[in-house]
Amino acid sequence: MKQMTISKQAGVAAPLFSVENLSVSFSTDSGPLLALDDVSLSIHPGETLAVVGESGSGKSVLSLAIMGLLPPTAKVSVGHMRYDGRDLAGLDKTARRDMRGKEMAMIFQEPSTALNPVKRIGDQLVEAILLHEPMPKATAKTRAVEALAATGIPSPEIRARAYPHELSGGMRQRALIAMALIHRPRLLIADEPTTALDVTVQAQILDLIRDLGRETGTATIFITHDMGVVAEMADRVAVLYAGRMVETARASDLFTSPEHPYTLGLLGSMPQLNQRGAPMLPISGTVPDLRRMPSGCHFHPRCPFAQARCVEERPGLRALDRGRRSACHFAPLLETLGGQA
Repeated sequence: MKQMTISKQAGVAAPLFSVENLSVSFSTDSGPLLALDDVSLSIHPGETLAVVGESGSGKSVLSLAIMGLLPPTAKVSVGHMRYDGRDLAGLDKTARRDMRGKEMAMIFQEPSTALNPVKRIGDQLVEAILLHEPMPKATAKTRAVEALAATGIPSPEIRARAYPHELSGGMRQRALIAMALIHRPRLLIADEPTTALDVTVQAQILDLIRDLGRETGTATIFITHDMGVVAEMADRVAVLYAGRMVETARASDLFTSPEHPYTLGLLGSMPQLNQRGAPMLPISGTVPDLRRMPSGCHFHPRCPFAQARCVEERPGLRALDRGRRSACHFAPLLETLGGQA
């Protein structure tokens, strides 16, 4: 497992970004859908925070909320959302747009939909450059080729003249990364950036994001459902389930002693490469319908430790030792459950 790369000052310095009590809902024909429920998190410069959970847990909604890209149909409630001391919730659309791409950037999950299919890759990069940095177009074109080269794309001058459909999935993803990092943003959100890529390309993309982050001091929110990627990339981890934060911890602590049954299930679902033939332990059931949430703890229908209290009472996100938090009535699990976990 990777070692902590965050500076020692991060524990005492103000975070680069923080959000408190964020809730997001959408109106549907069958009633309101609460996609995020009272979510809070923070991240410091140079840190990688992984946000994990199954599909439908609210990870992508969280990323769009942070970037200010939610559709008009979204209803947002938030205590505060601050970037570098500024209140993002109080900024108008023009100010938020000026920040996106320059100070805060995002790598989207699917490059085929994030890139304009009828514009050359280089032209899209030039457009992103000129949006925030007025300069001669020839200079911007040179910058665009340099950005592609920095991501490891071979023959970047040729690729800059290509259309998205003429590139492989890995190259399109690298082009998106080049676009996201071209202004050296201080906050990067990577939303499942390696989904549907083969293992070799996935490793190259992860190395690229990690190396560029180290070089620039960028804070990275890495959104994924892949716990193997979390083990490799993250300094801290925030676990989402059905729109709620259920556990936060340093990555090393989360993998050695998870403090929520859902986290235990995510880890049990991972292939154990060092234990050939060892069975995986998938979580029973599925993520609940957000329009018809279970009572009490939302995880109780799938939890092997659930008791009557779990059905009746929703647990809050409680502070534990070593700066970690858990939304489980029985945390710390090993103490309360007598080693059953």
